[in-house]
Amino acid sequence: MSSSIDELQPLLAKALEIPEPFKRRLYVLGVITHAFAEESASLLPILVGGGAVEFYSLGGYATYDIDVVVGNRDKFGAVLTELGFSKCPGERHWYHEGLNIAIEAPDSVLAGSMERVATVDVEGLLVHIIGIEDLIMDRIRACVYWRSTADCEWASRMMAMHEDSMDWDYLEKQAKDERLSDTLLSLRHDDHRHR
Repeated sequence: MSSSIDELQPLLAKALEIPEPFKRRLYVLGVITHAFAEESASLLPILVGGGAVEFYSLGGYATYDIDVVVGNRDKFGAVLTELGFSKCPGERHWYHEGLNIAIEAPDSVLAGSMERVATVDVEGLLVHIIGIEDLIMDRIRACVYWRSTADCEWASRMMAMHEDSMDWDYLEKQAKDERLSDTLLSLRHDDHRHR
């Protein structure tokens, strides 16, 4: 491991001093990411799923676990074990009782562009988050294929919140390539109607 457990444990202990639960989860992910400091970008943990929606919705969406894509899942499991996480029997989640944090790595490949991954500083530690356009595409897929009205709504909300900073050409191309252009247009239109 590039960072020793002796270096990571004091960092992890600081998480208990962070009162806001979402910021605490991001910070813990930063500690885990710190252990991957010498890995290539494609192997780093990247926040996806509900945690990414919570980040981009500025806390409007709430989740209680951390979902990451991580290229080196064996190392990820080893780091979590060393940090005091235990794997729930028969589950995909790892859980840290003292921090009351659950984390899972549902995939090892990012469904999106590595070039669009956002990097944020959380109390001096870096956290990598799926790009907003790719996250919206993820929610649009759930909207269409799982018939999830909540995901339709969150895709629309995030488009509205980040309208001026998003790469619409990229998003429209992704939607076109996946034959989801009509849904993208509809959700974008719905958003404008509700303003």
